[in-house]
Parts: sequence; C-alpha cells; structure tokens
Amino acid sequence: MAAPTGLNNINLLQSEMHQSRASGDFMATGVADASFQSQITGLLNTGISSDQLELTNHVGRAYYKKLNEFSLTPTYTDEQDAGFRPLTYTGLYNI
Repeated sequence: MAAPTGLNNINLLQSEMHQSRASGDFMATGVADASFQSQITGLLNTGISSDQLELTNHVGRAYYKKLNEFSLTPTYTDEQDAGFRPLTYTGLYNI
C-alpha cells in the first residue's frame, strides 16, 4: 500500500499532534528526525498551495498551540496571530 499523500498526510499529522502528550515529539533535534517540526517542513516542501493553506490554518495552529501548552520556547521565530496561526514558516527550517 502506498503512503498517503497531500491532505491525507496533513490530517493524519494534525490528529497525531492533538493526541501527543510528549513534549519531545514537537521540536526537531536534527534534520529529518521524527519530530512534528520535521514532518511539517516535509509537507511544506510539496509546494501545493492548498496544502500550504491547510498547514497554516490547521496544522500550524495546532503545532504552535501545543508548544505553548508544553511551555516550549522554540529556537526559531515564526510570527503568529493571537490564535497561534503562523504567519510564516521560515523558522521551522532553522534546525
């Protein structure tokens, strides 16, 4: 069976982030590790605009909200709105 692509991956990633109770799952410790940060940047690299909107409006918000819940201070600086929606994703690439 082929791995899910596009929106399927985005929905799966968002579901996994919502269920995670481990703060270590979120921030990357190295390039292409299994962290949610690395998984998000991998999906962003598709270049499909609908994926980018889904990532910004749903996955990005869930990701930054979880960082806040775990009191994690990222080593990168993506601007966010008041609802944790990222305005940029450039910081996610600074691992």
